[in-house]
Order: sequence, then structure tokens, then C-alpha cells
Amino acid sequence: MMTRLLSWWITRMIRRMEFPYQAKDGWVVSNGILQTFSRGCTIGLRGYAYDIFQKEAQSLPWNLRAFFHEGHAMGAAGRSACSLRKQNPELTMQSQDYQVMRFVGYGFWKGVAMTYPAPRLPENGWYWKDVPSYLKCRLLIANGLGFSMVLFARKFDQNMKRRLLAQQDARWQEALFQGVGRVLWFLYLNNFLVLREVLAGNTDVAEPLGIGLGLAIAFTQITTPDRILHAVGEFGPSDQRNLKRGAGIALQVHASNDPECKVWVERIIKGDLINWYEGASDAALSAGEGADWYPRYHELTKRFV
Repeated sequence: MMTRLLSWWITRMIRRMEFPYQAKDGWVVSNGILQTFSRGCTIGLRGYAYDIFQKEAQSLPWNLRAFFHEGHAMGAAGRSACSLRKQNPELTMQSQDYQVMRFVGYGFWKGVAMTYPAPRLPENGWYWKDVPSYLKCRLLIANGLGFSMVLFARKFDQNMKRRLLAQQDARWQEALFQGVGRVLWFLYLNNFLVLREVLAGNTDVAEPLGIGLGLAIAFTQITTPDRILHAVGEFGPSDQRNLKRGAGIALQVHASNDPECKVWVERIIKGDLINWYEGASDAALSAGEGADWYPRYHELTKRFV
């Protein structure tokens, strides 16, 4: 009963979201993504069988599947939080595909539970002890958390910034601000004047914000490479360095999600996007598999810019 109520509430909340500071045609980009995310969340909260979830995921256009998987992971995390058994949702997944998106989705639920009176996932280590990929992917949870907190607040102001800076773990903090950078694109989509002002007004965290922003620009517009290049070109040279790193990461993550996505990414990209993609792919391979993977991966992306 609780998960059905949560499903109704979250779906209603996401579908009613408005972003008044987006520029022209911004809603065209963000609306379909949010609806796909919302549908995935509903399926996760209601506990649909894995094969049913996968069948619907594969029926979607390749460029939207990542958001469906992310939403599903958020919903599955919420279902786990509401359950007496508290089974980790990652243990029910039968594929390594979309694993990055899943961990970001788990962080998204964490942000919901920090913003609203919703059950939280257990913080204790026992909850993740049977998930071998947790050490590698745990900072993706922080990334999803940063996105979620700012999305539901509808703004990134100094109060929110101080709240995020209060995190003592420097790596966790950096991942939080990368998530904030991603959500800035949704809040101010195509409003480059405001986006430039936000980066200029937060120089102490401009690097992670820029990486997250570049990631969102490319991730949401993967089928229109010219728009990615145009958007990155709207920023000054110092910001472009981080935006290019983020865009390369977006291309690499999209390609790693499933084999069909990889074919489409490598078919679509052109010009500088090829270099960014290949650079991020090399960084992902060189970063290894352990607990240092996330920060090392992002550090290695400096090489291709």
C-alpha cells in the first residue's frame, strides 16, 4: 500500500515539475526525459518482475533507456526502503548493463528521503556487503543525491551550497557537486546567460559543476550532436575544459549502457565529439575497478582536453 501511494505521489510530483528559467525549446528536451524517468520509477516502486521491466526498457528509443533505468533504480530503492526485509535492489538485477545509471538512481532516492518524509535506505555497510560493485560505484550515489536535492529545491543557492560543502568526505563532496552540475541543465536548459553566471559565481566548485553540466548537455542531446557542440561553445575557454570532460563522459556512459547504444553513439558522433568520447573511454578503462575508480576516472579525463 505504501509503495503504491509513493508511486502516485512521486509520479504526480515529477510530472508537474516546471522550469520557468529554461530558455526557448528547453521543455522539448526535458519533458520526455522526465516522463520516461517517472515511468521507470513507477515500475520500480511497484516491484514489477525483472523480465517485464526489461521488456519495456528495450521497447524504448535507445537514447531514453538510460533515464528509464535510472528511474527504475530510484523506485526500486524506494521499495526497498519501505520494506521490512530491506533487500538491496542491486541483488535482483541480472545484468551489468546500465549499472552506472542504477547507482545514480539509488542516490536519487536518497535525495527524496532527505527532502521529504520518506523512508531512507539503510546507511549501514551490511546493506551493500553482497554487492561487489558497491566500492567502485558508491560515489555515483552521491552524484544522484546532489542532482535530486537541487531538483526538488528547484534552485541552487548559497544555503544549498553550504549544506553540500558540509559533507566531510572530499570525494563524496565532489561527486555531489557533479550531480548539481547535471541538474543545472534541467533548471536552466538553453539559458546560457544564467548558466554562465552560476559557474562564474561558484568558482570554488566550478570544476565539478562544469563536468556535471557538460555531462547533462551531451547526455540529454545525444541524438543531436550539433546541439551539443553549440551548447559547449556558448561558454568561455576556462569552462569549456570541464564541459568537454563531462560531455565525453556522457558519450562513454551512453555507449557502455548496452550494445545497441554503443553502435548508435559511434555512428552519430562527429568532429570533436569523437575525441571526447575516445578520451573518456580510455579514462574509464585506465581507472581500474576498485574504490578509487570514480575519482581516478574523472581525473584521467583531463588528458583529452
